[in-house]
Amino acid sequence: MRIDDVQRRRGSLVQLVLDGEPAALIDRKTFEESPYEVGSSLSEEQWVALKKESKTRRAWDKALYLLSLRDYARAQLQRKLEREAGSELARETVERLERAGLLNDGAYARRLARDMVERRHFSRRRTLQELTARGLDRETAEEAVEELEPDDAEQALELLRKKRYNELSDPDTRRRAASALARAGFGWDAVRCAMERRREELAEDETEDWKEIEQDPDPWSEDVSFWENEE
Repeated sequence: MRIDDVQRRRGSLVQLVLDGEPAALIDRKTFEESPYEVGSSLSEEQWVALKKESKTRRAWDKALYLLSLRDYARAQLQRKLEREAGSELARETVERLERAGLLNDGAYARRLARDMVERRHFSRRRTLQELTARGLDRETAEEAVEELEPDDAEQALELLRKKRYNELSDPDTRRRAASALARAGFGWDAVRCAMERRREELAEDETEDWKEIEQDPDPWSEDVSFWENEE
């Protein structure tokens, strides 16, 4: 086969014209780094090898681009690459990324788990569900969560504080708070414990407020003067 022309296409691709007929699209860098140019001849085996090298580069570049946007679990990234690269090349690419230290399910799971537990106050069960939903296997997800040793009752309490549930003496508010915690994946024991502790906190805060007023020698003096001035 003879290369009659090299035509630029979208992005980083070029199209080779072989023996007067348009052939497959090739990555431009792959072609520029090859020993071929317009007028060169290549065998069928050389053409197959050139196409394979191009697909390998494109899969690698696509993987690096995706990882530059956010972290991925191995299985999740492999599924994305399969759409264009096929299953075998996608698997080879993620294995290469792992060898280069650019893809690590354990580290990814630990980062996700820490964010979900320490910042978002997810329950243990929901954290596991979120990790596995992102393509992490069950064992890796469980190891990441166990390292943090989250306490569901404490997590539920932090969520009540964060969502500003400050009127738990009201039955309707208590029901809404309990429902919100249940939807967040907390079991009944954790919900009950968190609700009781939050009510105790609110009662203590109210007691402290009244103590401050009682310690003031004349807590209403400012209000009295206001009304006297109004007269």
